[in-house]
Amino acid sequence: MKNVLLAAAKQSFLFLILFLSVPAFAQEETFFIQTGKIPAIRSTKRSDKDLALKQFDDEVEQNRSLLANGKDVRPSFFSYKAGEQDKLFELAGRFCIRYDSFCPVNGITGADSYIGGKRLILPTLDGIFVPLDEDEGASALEILLQKNRAPLLEESRHLRYNIDGKNYAFFPGEKFTTTERAFFLDTSMQLPVRNYRISSRYGQRENPFDGGKVQFHKGVDMAVPEGSRVFACKGGTVLGLGENAVYGKWLQLSHGGGMTSFYAHLSAIEEGVAKGKIVRAGDLIARSGSTGQVTGPHLHFEIRLNGAAVDPEAYGNF
Repeated sequence: MKNVLLAAAKQSFLFLILFLSVPAFAQEETFFIQTGKIPAIRSTKRSDKDLALKQFDDEVEQNRSLLANGKDVRPSFFSYKAGEQDKLFELAGRFCIRYDSFCPVNGITGADSYIGGKRLILPTLDGIFVPLDEDEGASALEILLQKNRAPLLEESRHLRYNIDGKNYAFFPGEKFTTTERAFFLDTSMQLPVRNYRISSRYGQRENPFDGGKVQFHKGVDMAVPEGSRVFACKGGTVLGLGENAVYGKWLQLSHGGGMTSFYAHLSAIEEGVAKGKIVRAGDLIARSGSTGQVTGPHLHFEIRLNGAAVDPEAYGNF
C-alpha cells in the first residue's frame, strides 16, 4: 500500500511539474475578464498612496523585465475610470504602458477620442489586442488589426481573452504597424467600405468595355455585395452627386486643401446627403451597387488632389 501511495505521489508531482512548465502562450483556453471584478485604480497620484496603483506599477515593471528576458508572461488587469480632464497620452505615460496596448481593448480607435468618464481596462503588459468577433460596425483600425495579424492567429504565441463578452487575441510586446498608427493618429482618413476584396487597383489595366484596350484606372475597385454601406473616408462637405452612363450613381466629397474623394457605381445615396452637406469621417453616405459600366457589384473609389487622381493606397492599407 505504501508503495502504491508513493508511486501515485510521484506521478502527481510529475504531472504538476509538466503542467507548470507549459508556456502560457501554448494554452488554448480563453481567459475571462470582467471589468467590474478586477482591481480598480482610484487615483493616478502616487501621493494618494493608492494600493491598486502601487500593485499595478510593480507588475508593469516586473512584466517588462520578464518579457525583455524572453520569459512567457500573462498580464493581469486593472481598471481606471478616466476623469473629465484626463488625456489619453498623459494616462499612457502615467501608467507606463503604450497607448496601443490599451486603446483597442477599450474601443478607443482614434487619438482624438474623448475618454472622460470612461471605465478603462488596463493590462500590466505592453502588447496588441486584436478583436476576434465579426462586427459589421468595426472601425477601420479594428479591421486593419484583424487583417494584418490574421496569419499570426494560427501560431501559438498569443493569448486568448474574453473581456466583458468580447473576444480578443493578445500578442505580448507587439506594437501598432506604421499604417495602424497612422489610422489611430489621423482619424480623419478611414476605409470607405468594410469586408471588401480589391478587384482592380490604381494604374494601367485592360478595359473590359473597350475590347481589352489598356487604359489608366484612376481609382481602386472594392468588390462588396450589392447594398453594402459606404462611408465618408474623411470629414468634409458634399461637392456634388449625380448619375451617368459610365460611373452610374456617384458622389464626390471635398476635404479641403484641394483634396476630394469620389465614390461610384452606387445603388443609392443616403437620404439627407446633398450638395453642401457637412459629413464626418466614417459617416454613412451611400450604398454600393452595380450602376453604370460594371462587371459586378463594387465600389469605385478615388482620391483626387487639385482635380488629378492619385493612388488611394498611399492613404490607407487597401
